[in-house]
Amino acid sequence: MPFKNKYSLDDYKKAIELHEQGFGSLRISKILGYKTRSAIETWINGVMKPYYSSEKRINYCKSSKLIERMREMNKITQPKAVKISAELRTKRLPINAKNLTEELAYVLGVVYCDGHVSIKQRKVILSATDKDFVLNFKNNLEKWSNFKARFYSRNLKKPDYIKTRKLQYVSYIDSKEASMFLKKFNANDLLNATDKIKASFLMGCFDSEGCVFKDKSGLAWYNTNYNLTILINKLLKSLNIYPTIIVRKLSGIGNFKTNKYYYTLSVYKKESIINFYKYIRFSIQRKQERLIKQIDSIKIRMEVQQMEDEISEKVIEKQREDRDNHTVFIGLKPFMKSI
Repeated sequence: MPFKNKYSLDDYKKAIELHEQGFGSLRISKILGYKTRSAIETWINGVMKPYYSSEKRINYCKSSKLIERMREMNKITQPKAVKISAELRTKRLPINAKNLTEELAYVLGVVYCDGHVSIKQRKVILSATDKDFVLNFKNNLEKWSNFKARFYSRNLKKPDYIKTRKLQYVSYIDSKEASMFLKKFNANDLLNATDKIKASFLMGCFDSEGCVFKDKSGLAWYNTNYNLTILINKLLKSLNIYPTIIVRKLSGIGNFKTNKYYYTLSVYKKESIINFYKYIRFSIQRKQERLIKQIDSIKIRMEVQQMEDEISEKVIEKQREDRDNHTVFIGLKPFMKSI
């Protein structure tokens, strides 16, 4: 709804003066000509001032002209902020958004790993350096929630212990209901989902914190959440992908020290890697290209092995034929011909 009640700072001062004289909120609202007394009550009880008399902003101003300019700006910006805040509180998910779909599964996979959900800030957000990853998250987030997701890029300040930092891309939606739903979602429901939904969830997880090895065949996923690691391990096994769990202790970087443990799910078996490519894959192009190279290499090795096995079988068969041609069987015992 549009912002209608535009109270001035003078009205606020008059209301405070009348209150100090002993008038109540109902009487003050009638004197000032307001239809309701709700705003007056927030003023006299010290809850807030008129929206466009933000003292925090004005205190930074050093000249009277700048103060007046700030007050005029606040008359425009503060009512808009109130309107947006009201919309965020009333923003509702569609009924079918609570069904476990491939889009919801992917969003869950991302927010459990690399993304972030805040009920207090009413945000579901992802920030990453891979543009295609963030755009895929945005696409799934919009399809699931039916809300328009925001997308932009930013340069973060580089800490001392980080040598370089790439440009980051951000996508998010504002919705308290969406935040609460994702925060309270029972992840164990994924165990009874379809293979496509499981694969979509796992794609979100591996897009976030997965990698494909450069110097050897295999891929891995890293996280510090033990329960999430066990869940992903079960989901991978249900798709005939058999990882190895490795536990290590974090030491920290630079001044940042920690005693946490982190868990690695490593996939080395060629059959498991092929099944990962068949069912899950990556939405991030650079990871997917590396995975395809591994699949091509595995296929070549399998073809070579098959050729070697065929040659070996032919050699064995030839040896068997040669032996049979020089052997005479008398009764149940072989007797070699004398030369």
